[in-house]
Amino acid sequence: MAHTIVDDFQKIKLLNSAENRSSIIMTKYEFNELISLRTTHLSLGAIPFVQLPEDLKVTGNMQLRKIALQELKEGKLPYLVKRPMPNHKVEYWKVREMDLSSVRNLIRE
Repeated sequence: MAHTIVDDFQKIKLLNSAENRSSIIMTKYEFNELISLRTTHLSLGAIPFVQLPEDLKVTGNMQLRKIALQELKEGKLPYLVKRPMPNHKVEYWKVREMDLSSVRNLIRE
């Protein structure tokens, strides 16, 4: 697995995003890993980062996926994308800073 979504910030010394050399555009692989991780967290009882309708009753994973997509669109996910570079260094990108233009077709509802 080349890309990794990171949710444990205490182990990471965050670098300035301006020092990163890779593209700010989120890949479809990072997108899929991010949404599946967040959907799993929601299925295990994590509190959503977005306001939900009070009459919403979650009956399946597709509704949890929609919540995760809404969190991504609103920029509320506190995750980092870890990208290994060819020179054996690692870059970290905040998900809320990433450009979602390449995954717009995957964010459909």
